[in-house]
Amino acid sequence: MSVVIGHVDNASEVLGVHGGSGVLQWVRLATGSHLEGNWDGFEWVALEPDGRAGLHTHTHTEEIWYFLRGTGTIVLDGESHDVSAGSIVITPLNSSHAAHNTGSERLEYIVIEVLPPAITDVLPARRTTDEPLQAQN
Repeated sequence: MSVVIGHVDNASEVLGVHGGSGVLQWVRLATGSHLEGNWDGFEWVALEPDGRAGLHTHTHTEEIWYFLRGTGTIVLDGESHDVSAGSIVITPLNSSHAAHNTGSERLEYIVIEVLPPAITDVLPARRTTDEPLQAQN
């Protein structure tokens, strides 16, 4: 069995993601192609104070967001929800969602992207990749 090791130090800086504002840091720490399960990715995200990820919709994955640090507001299908460290948000397939860091420190969270049956039922059977895996520093 191989292990993929990612690190948040390898995050990319994205300005105005999904039509939002400010700086968002993002890194995909692991990808679903390395496991047999129906998940797509494990990601770390950080929004700087007053940063926003604009309203958008995922048509192929559901997401689970787990908040590690900071405070913010999540808009999910038109409803606003306050979040802080320890909060969890689930974004269903085809839901619209956005994030806003309303606090004075970075808003950090983990995103797990999952492929729902509506998608996996029409895809070819999955198998793990044959690509060699390397640790990231």
